This record gives sequence, C-alpha cells and structure tokens, in this order.
Amino acid sequence: MSSPTAQGVFAHVWREIVKHGPMAFKMGCLVNVIHNYGVHVTMCLGPSMLPTFNRSGDFVLVEQLSVMADNIRRGDIVISKSPTNPRHTVCKRVLGRGGDVIAVPKAGSFGGTQRVEVPSGHLWLQGDNKDNSTDSRDYGPVPYGMLRGKVFLKLWPMSEVGVVKSERWRSVLTE
Repeated sequence: MSSPTAQGVFAHVWREIVKHGPMAFKMGCLVNVIHNYGVHVTMCLGPSMLPTFNRSGDFVLVEQLSVMADNIRRGDIVISKSPTNPRHTVCKRVLGRGGDVIAVPKAGSFGGTQRVEVPSGHLWLQGDNKDNSTDSRDYGPVPYGMLRGKVFLKLWPMSEVGVVKSERWRSVLTE
C-alpha cells in the first residue's frame, strides 16, 4: 500500500470539515449562548461565605437570566466582578438594593452603626461570615452592572448537593 499524499490528506480533512463543520459550528454557538446567557459552573472559595459554602471551595451553578431581568432580590447569593480587582470574582449575599438604607458597623473598636443609603443601580453585598469577609463594608455599594449571575445550586461537595436558598432574614436594613 502506498502512503497518502499531502494533497489526499488535505482533501479528506476538507471533506470532513464540509460534512461536520456546520453542526460543530451550531454546537459551538449553542455552548456560547448557554454560557453567556444561561448557566455556568463556578467555584466559591474562601472563608467569607461560611457556613453556607466551605472554605476549601464549593462548585456552584450560576444563572444569568435573573441579572438580565433585574430579578435579584435581598437574600440572594450572587457572583460579581470584584470591585477591587476586576480580574477576580466574588461570591456574596445581597443585603440591600438601590434606595435601601443599610446599618453598617462603624470602623474602630467602639462599635455602633452608621446608616448608608445604597445608590440607585447598586447593591450592598456582604459575606455570610461577617467577621472574615471583604465586602461592601470595605468597598461600598457595588454597581449592578458588575453582577455575573445568581447562585442557585450547589454541585460539590456531593454530600451537600442541593438548591441554594435565598435568605431574606439576613437583612441589615434600617426602618
């Protein structure tokens, strides 16, 4: 048997591309649409969301439709671009929306709280582990446009798989 020529190999590859290329292109488009406008998997890592998520990291499913439909509510857990480093994301709970007045602990060792009004188009994000979380108490209200999605399902660890519930009781709103 003779070995295939470069021209013969090219012709075979081209026939395969013509045969399967349109379907591969459609599948690529579908994956892109699902990832950008549907759901994606991400990891919530670090101590700021203890006890909801583990310090060593939990894999979660995130949906973007709630963000696009402005359907993010107090108590929801969201993924946002980090206000301090846009290359990173943060996983935090929404404790206030635009127009809400938040009771924020005062800096220093004397305690007490101060009132902060969340500007329109912004959210107040805090970690569930308030003693070990860098959040809106440090960087202020987060613009709504920085949100990437709403966490709705914990995928890993397997022993904790399940729906991530909104906890509206974690409010820091003032009257």
